[in-house]
Amino acid sequence: MKKVLIPTDLTLYSLQLIRYALNLLQNESCHITLLYLTPVSDSITDLLTLPRQQKPEMEFSQALERLRRLHSVEIQDIQVAHKYCANSSDLKQFVRERQIDLVLSTVSRSRNTEALSYFNELLQDIPFPVLYIPEFFAPNSFRKIAFVLDADVKNSALPDKELVDLLWRKECRVTFLLVFKPGTSTDTLTRALASLYSSPLLAEVNYAVHLVQQQDVTEGIISFIDEYEMDLVVSCKKKSMLDYLRLGRQARSRERAITTKVPCLSVA
Repeated sequence: MKKVLIPTDLTLYSLQLIRYALNLLQNESCHITLLYLTPVSDSITDLLTLPRQQKPEMEFSQALERLRRLHSVEIQDIQVAHKYCANSSDLKQFVRERQIDLVLSTVSRSRNTEALSYFNELLQDIPFPVLYIPEFFAPNSFRKIAFVLDADVKNSALPDKELVDLLWRKECRVTFLLVFKPGTSTDTLTRALASLYSSPLLAEVNYAVHLVQQQDVTEGIISFIDEYEMDLVVSCKKKSMLDYLRLGRQARSRERAITTKVPCLSVA
């Protein structure tokens, strides 16, 4: 059974993320925690005026109950938790105490309420698997998966056993994508590929390897995603290589990032 953490602002919109978790887990049973965060200040005056825990509206509670009944086999339990949170350490402690296996997060430009925005802000320093879902992405099965490799073998990270068990299924097509800049030495590419081919965890796994030479690594990844219509991108570098899916690292790539509506599973 997997334990999944999903942020909520106690609206129906936040409940949509449950569908993505179920699609990724593919009928594996899970326990879901919907977490509503309230920022906490260091100021004593602010602490005395903390808002009371917000209660969900009737429409939200009814929708949650319908989800419980509809997915009674896959979902063992759904709980709504409230937490006053001062920093990412508080959130990290919550994740560890609950033994969370997967965190979901929204990527939205138009529906970032205070509760969801605060959750995403703290999430950047949490070293747990995070599935980022772009706004307006239609829930479907993750059948075409791209795993982004780093040409620098010293910093590359390959899937561990838990990730292999999660992603490799008969109906999935997995491609390891290695985007490198012109001038990258053959030795560097050879080491990166050798690390992949020699991985004992991947010995019994069917996968493809795709190499792309591109000056702008981000553009190379985006072009591959668009051309091959990938359903999911996986990276072991949450803060660096795939930030474009959430924010767009550079002004000139921001609009392109928003239109690339592909979920990103950041493992680190």
